[in-house]
Amino acid sequence: MRIRQIRKGSHEGPDDGATASRRVTPAGGEQVTGARTDPPPHRYRIRVRGRLGPTIRSAFPALQARASGSDTVLTGPLPDRAALHGVLAEIEALGLELLEVRRLPPA
Repeated sequence: MRIRQIRKGSHEGPDDGATASRRVTPAGGEQVTGARTDPPPHRYRIRVRGRLGPTIRSAFPALQARASGSDTVLTGPLPDRAALHGVLAEIEALGLELLEVRRLPPA
């Protein structure tokens, strides 16, 4: 099987290095896609001071909230670091006191 070479810069569309797959066209014409598989999301446990009411809990739809003593523990999967940082930014924006962030071991 011969693979047709593509000169740098002669492909269609932008290539910023963030593409999830690269299409290779062998000389025979069939197309092969080498797709990456995304890693599974990590589960996190995030503890904040105080008991959160339903209105503030609704700011974290991807996480389950439960009271633990006088604190609230938010638990659930987050797909990537950006999602984790988004949750932490929301905690800060709401004026909540962050006590702990833990990545949980895979289930």
